[in-house]
Amino acid sequence: MTNATTSTATTAAPTAAVTTTTLADVTTTPPAVAKTTTTAVPAVTTTTAVASTDPPSSSEGTLLLQFSLDQLFTLDLANPSSSAFKTLAGKVVLEVNKIFARTPSFLRSIVNSFKNGSVVTNVTLVFKTKSSVPSACSAQATFTISPTSLNILPGSVNVESSVNSGSAPRPTAFCLAFLPLTLALLMVQLLAN
Repeated sequence: MTNATTSTATTAAPTAAVTTTTLADVTTTPPAVAKTTTTAVPAVTTTTAVASTDPPSSSEGTLLLQFSLDQLFTLDLANPSSSAFKTLAGKVVLEVNKIFARTPSFLRSIVNSFKNGSVVTNVTLVFKTKSSVPSACSAQATFTISPTSLNILPGSVNVESSVNSGSAPRPTAFCLAFLPLTLALLMVQLLAN
């Protein structure tokens, strides 16, 4: 007798798992957003100083400033409507205004003319009132000892009162006392160059 073994293999059919998802079951995560940082970069602007040509009013006070620049005079500097005049006048006004910015009552400077002789520069300094105008000597000392990018010839700075009294202005005791200090500072500047 033969034992016959019958084996029956049962193969289970694969069952598919069905998942039913409703909208309430879904948790959504917003997609990652890249963070951006905006840095403000100041715009580069080129400005040309426009020389003030507003004449002083009758209530404003003035001083006349004259100095020579160590540069070659060209004929177009004699013409106030030329671009060379306007460019140099803008530079002069910018520097003169910086120098006198801390002077109480100073308002503005006006370039009147450029003349031959290196470049002789004539400027009007304008102050709030006639009574607030500093002495010519004080203004000359301020201008002479202040740093500037203008290439001013040493000893060429002169400041005068614009009020014409019929006689030449006389130096005050303060001006005479300040003269040695001004000369010493000029010597230091010359030796430094």
